[in-house]
Amino acid sequence: MDAELETSPAPERRRGRSHDPEGNRRSVLEAARRLFAAQGYRGAGIRAIAAEAGVTPGLVMAYFGSKDGLFRAVVGEGTGVTAQVLADAGNDPAGLPRALAHSYLDRWDRLSAEDPLAALIRSALNHPPSAAQLAELLERLVTEPLTGVLGDAAQARTRIGLIRSILFGVIMERYVFAHEPARSVATADLEPLLTEVLATAIGPAADPSGTPAAAGGHAPATDADLRVFAALTECADRYRTAISHVVKRHGIGLAAFELLTDLRRAGSPYRRTMGELAAAGAVRAGGVTQHADRLERAGLLERERDERDRRVVRLRLTDAGLDLVDRVAEERRAEERALLDGLRPDERRRLGALLGTWGRTLTDPAAARTSDRTSD
Repeated sequence: MDAELETSPAPERRRGRSHDPEGNRRSVLEAARRLFAAQGYRGAGIRAIAAEAGVTPGLVMAYFGSKDGLFRAVVGEGTGVTAQVLADAGNDPAGLPRALAHSYLDRWDRLSAEDPLAALIRSALNHPPSAAQLAELLERLVTEPLTGVLGDAAQARTRIGLIRSILFGVIMERYVFAHEPARSVATADLEPLLTEVLATAIGPAADPSGTPAAAGGHAPATDADLRVFAALTECADRYRTAISHVVKRHGIGLAAFELLTDLRRAGSPYRRTMGELAAAGAVRAGGVTQHADRLERAGLLERERDERDRRVVRLRLTDAGLDLVDRVAEERRAEERALLDGLRPDERRRLGALLGTWGRTLTDPAAARTSDRTSD
């Protein structure tokens, strides 16, 4: 029990609440959330929390046992790898990366200014008891649930430690210290990248014998495998058709829009040489000039000669081109969301994780042929 309970008289409890234990408990949690956030774990005492809630310190102790127990109750809800996160992942390692990335970014994006978790993290930097408290919370709320999915073998424990480090690093950079560029990256852009990093940390799924699946296996293709490629081809065709319709409403083709998009990605002042655009792969080398001519006539881009070398010509987005790219990009995202409407959120996350894992196992055919010739 807090030492302050022994040195100060208990404040008079507000009347009219003694027969509302659930209401009292909620009041204590709300008061603790405010004071822990404002004063940190060290600064907020049981007596002050009780006074803020309008109850006796003894009642707080009866509900939560200790200041530590109260703090756990305040920060534990919705923190860490919850049952909902595991359900979104399908209790499957393949679904974990996207579920974790979405859960953590969504929670911290919406974190209330009165949430004490950020205050605990700050306190932990120079207060050993707070650091121990934070370590215990991470062990209970992150490590234990992940162990239930990934196992407790030595390699799994190492991976779980890496996952914790990645998530905690994002929290520190983006939310606690608000360092750039982490603070300003849009969540929609950050989530898929964080998913990829977490997928690497989690690693390939294991087969029933406990041995990780070999990336270079040579199992013969089955009819089911061939149906996968047929389905992928059909989905890709439908996606490209849908996006082409979005772009054509603005009077340009998909390839031309992708050229404009590459200029947009270059950042201000939104310009690149035609060679750089061709190397980016959105438009074949022979088609860059043709598309550039049409887009220049439409006022969407303009050519600029390098002041130091007049032979170098760059394409630059005009204000009209920049506005068009941003408007079409928003319409494109809406169309993409519509294409995914038939899938549940957990199915979308699992699909993304599976495609990401598969993509990392693919080898460029040209590079593979070069490697084979070298080894002969």
